[in-house]
Amino acid sequence: MKPFYVLPGSSLLDLREELELIEGDFAGETLERFGFRAGMGLVRELEVEAKDFEEFSEILPQLWSETGLSRMVMEEITEREIVITFEESIEASHGRKCDFTRGYLAGIVSALLKTRYQANEKECISTGSPCCVHVLIPVEEMITPQEVKISGAPAEYNLEEGYSYLIESEDPSIAFEIFVDQIAHGKPGMCVVREYPEKLRTRYNLGNSIILWLSYERDIKYAREPTNIPLIYSEIKNFFDSAKRGIVLISGLEYMISQSNFVKVLKFVQLLNENVAVTNSILLLPVSPQTLTSRDLKLLERELRVLNIDQCRRS
Repeated sequence: MKPFYVLPGSSLLDLREELELIEGDFAGETLERFGFRAGMGLVRELEVEAKDFEEFSEILPQLWSETGLSRMVMEEITEREIVITFEESIEASHGRKCDFTRGYLAGIVSALLKTRYQANEKECISTGSPCCVHVLIPVEEMITPQEVKISGAPAEYNLEEGYSYLIESEDPSIAFEIFVDQIAHGKPGMCVVREYPEKLRTRYNLGNSIILWLSYERDIKYAREPTNIPLIYSEIKNFFDSAKRGIVLISGLEYMISQSNFVKVLKFVQLLNENVAVTNSILLLPVSPQTLTSRDLKLLERELRVLNIDQCRRS
């Protein structure tokens, strides 16, 4: 087990102050996302899981007591929702919403139950309530990818694990063809796409692969704003960590660049590339060379393996 430490309450408040100076109103969202990753990581490092809700109700309070954040009371546990209250809160005592706590709680619960949960703080001490009330509900995205049907024939495309591949082509279907070939031979898959997911799932037979849609549609759970690069990165990283040698296809890199800027997207790609190497995963990044400047394309080529389709296709 890797070493870890419990973050002191004062350090958590200092972190919030730093984030508020840098990110303003987005500080709470960043803290929640960081909390979720921290909660997932804690359970992963301790190598614990709950077989059912009864076992979950015994494990969660024990894990939480180690955080030093506050004492929890589990009010309700059903398949539809989990209700947890806190009579005190380090974050709320300083007039802030319990953003880190909300994310940390959701991360721990998601990892223990192997299902993605979202925590909503219905009541908070910071707004005058006697206690903080968090309601956790399962959401559509899966933490552990679903099983895929395994093809008995050899894979058509030979890709080395632990590498990110840049696919330079005006035809986006080539990247999907490679992706489908890999998931048909046992690799858990995730797609980040610009086009409407259900159309793509049918067109390319994507099966049970996780799909995130680059869209500003707030009412759709699997939609992610293309400018929210930290959130997209966090979701992909969680997939890499849990999938065990999975494959991710990002079809929409040019769109992300157009909605943000190339420097931010390049850093996003660099961080993903590091995760790919550590987890022995595969990342596919199709781009249309005509949509990028020659300088930007060269920078991507320096970070990634440029995929030669003919060479990687088995004869």
